[in-house]
Amino acid sequence: MITRELEAGPSKRFFVEMLPRDISLEHAVLDLVDNSLDGAIRQRIARLRLGQELPYQGLQCELKISADEFSVSDNCGGIPDDRLDGALKLGRDDPKLDNDKPTIGMYGIGMKRSIFKICADATVETNSDTSKVRVVYDKKWMNPDNPDWKLTLFQDAPEDSDKGVKIVANEIRPNIARSFSSKSFLDDLVKSLSRYYAYVIEKGFKIVLNGKVISPLPIEFRFSEDLVTPFYYEAKSGNVAIKVIVGLFRKLTREDEREEAIASNDSLEAGGLKAGITVVCNDRVITYADTSSVTGWGVGNVPRYHPQFRSIAGIMIFESDDATTLPVSTTKGALDLDDGVYVKGLNAAMEGLRALTQYTNRVKGMEQSTDTVISEAKRYSVAEVAKVLHPTARSVRHSNGDARKNVAKMPEPERKNPLARISFSREAQEVEKVKELLGLPADEKPGSVGEQVWKDLARKLRVIE
Repeated sequence: MITRELEAGPSKRFFVEMLPRDISLEHAVLDLVDNSLDGAIRQRIARLRLGQELPYQGLQCELKISADEFSVSDNCGGIPDDRLDGALKLGRDDPKLDNDKPTIGMYGIGMKRSIFKICADATVETNSDTSKVRVVYDKKWMNPDNPDWKLTLFQDAPEDSDKGVKIVANEIRPNIARSFSSKSFLDDLVKSLSRYYAYVIEKGFKIVLNGKVISPLPIEFRFSEDLVTPFYYEAKSGNVAIKVIVGLFRKLTREDEREEAIASNDSLEAGGLKAGITVVCNDRVITYADTSSVTGWGVGNVPRYHPQFRSIAGIMIFESDDATTLPVSTTKGALDLDDGVYVKGLNAAMEGLRALTQYTNRVKGMEQSTDTVISEAKRYSVAEVAKVLHPTARSVRHSNGDARKNVAKMPEPERKNPLARISFSREAQEVEKVKELLGLPADEKPGSVGEQVWKDLARKLRVIE
């Protein structure tokens, strides 16, 4: 028998080349913003506990991104000495680190994976109350064939300047530089920052991209007491707090809008807001305006998403001081769909979706009669909805008091005479010919053409005046 030892440690190639493939370039950038946000949470935990309106006021993360430059810097406290090793090495040894604060980081790989994705050579500097430290992930260290994992830390006394972290790319990978030079990439990144960090921006956190301050784009709901209110659900599952809201964010979609949406495949809504369900973990958006089975669409007795439902938005919020209990993957861009906590929130979201989609079916063809009520209803933020509906929420049966909810209230149209819906399809060439004979504009919608034909015949038959 031969006995020998095997070096079973991690492969440098796996971490430097393979692991970064798990995330998109956009999410690599967002991961670095997450690091700044986690620092902000540690700095302002006392204000967060007190429920202050702007707990992050004065803290910021600044990004500079182009084909020739990449840096992320913040003033969120820096990395203190007792956290340095855990922050700079790959993976977190202490699973209990930060499990008393609502951070989003869990596994200790986010910052390094993003650096490997973007940079061929990078410097990380941190200035905290305890020291100023600089470390370089240079090309030699990041060589996949180099088995050496040791890093050299250059440590000095702390400076009086802002306490924070700065990550600088000394060399950007060529394929990444091409993406950074793209206007469409930067435009999409602005939208993602506006959506994914809407809630912390509203709480005072500032994000700056190439000199431009990012404005938040949070989910809002139409709210008018006793007339228009969303479905509301709150629960506790272990140490995770769950909140689910599903409601209307704009007036209902009429037939001509539905036809236009189907033809253009355009799901964008006014102001950049979109229909669908958004999932948030510890103030960080994980999935935005999702219309797939991930958030309950097309599951069970919830219909698949259709342009008819363009007025419906919802949000699932999961909050915990222990980030490892949140239903989110290591990339923070995907959800753990089998997690019991997520299933609980998902079931509530599906209940809300059923109520809202059934409502739009019930008033189909009568949307105009609800326009005024919905349009005049105020826009309420998630926090405002919760503040109003939390006190009146009723205990959910068999929940042992751990779950409470409010059903949605929707405006009902007056029904002087019952309505019947007529819907059919004809060849486009035939519709165009009828449109021409009726003298209708060339851009008239097919639905309007059919309605005009009906009215003309109904008048001829003296059914209507």
